Amino acid sequence: MSDAIRVSTRVAVDPDAAFRLFTDEVDEWWRRGPRFRWNPQRDGVVRFEGGEGGRFVEVYDEASEDAFEVGRIEVWDPPKRLVFTFRARAFAPGESTEVEVRFEPAGPAGETTDVTVEHRGWDALREDHPARHALDASAFSDMMGVWWADLLTSARQRAAAQKQG
Repeated sequence: MSDAIRVSTRVAVDPDAAFRLFTDEVDEWWRRGPRFRWNPQRDGVVRFEGGEGGRFVEVYDEASEDAFEVGRIEVWDPPKRLVFTFRARAFAPGESTEVEVRFEPAGPAGETTDVTVEHRGWDALREDHPARHALDASAFSDMMGVWWADLLTSARQRAAAQKQG
């Protein structure tokens, strides 16, 4: 199995707008519910606390700073690239994977953007890790590909709605 899961979509905005949508508006397009959020019993807000070294978090209570830290931002290079560590609910302290998101101009005059997510580092987790849901390598890759495709479809729909006004 390849360690990386790659999913791409084309959004109807330029790379700068695509980067801002992905980072500044993440809570608007990141799907809700136990399949996509980190604490199924609580309704949190997902956000990037921008810049290298910043956090990717799901916040449950702003006043108390109650949050689940999904990961840390390793590369913040608008409008080209974003890299962050990523933890699922079932990860033990110190376990993480890595997500790289690339924003590449597409179409005439770069008015659309190809957004590619590469989620890697799964080989560092043992085969019977709970995050793998008892799936073999191929089925797990397929499941994660569909998971990211669902999220990117939501981002693409958000971009299209914004463009229409």
